[in-house]
Amino acid sequence: MVVRIRLSRFGCKNKPFYRVMAANSRSPRDGKHLEVLGYYNPLPGQDGGKRMGLTFERVKYWLSVGAQPSEPVQRILFRAGVLPPPPMVAMGRKGGPRDMRPVDPMTGRVLNEEKPIAGNQEKSGKDEAVDESNSA
Repeated sequence: MVVRIRLSRFGCKNKPFYRVMAANSRSPRDGKHLEVLGYYNPLPGQDGGKRMGLTFERVKYWLSVGAQPSEPVQRILFRAGVLPPPPMVAMGRKGGPRDMRPVDPMTGRVLNEEKPIAGNQEKSGKDEAVDESNSA
């Protein structure tokens, strides 16, 4: 049985309200669940911010036993500080090929960029000097 942490929709038409639930991956969206872990209200409140409430201990428990969060829940847990940021991909120009290098979402910089090692630069400089002496 694969457990997913996902959103279950409540509320009226055009006024969504979601509960964060741990549920079997085969059960329907608003169907049977294992545990309610919190709520998420995407509509801005009087202060202008989106509201959410999570039971962090239970979320960490479900993640530790192998529950897989859905993508919206993964973003919510990232904002709450429970999960690390999801990997992003750098965008190329519009309509062009996608640059597949991972990007840090906080800074926008490319991660794991290959940097030349100082020892390699010195060796390459010596090789060029040897090539010049051989040609002379």
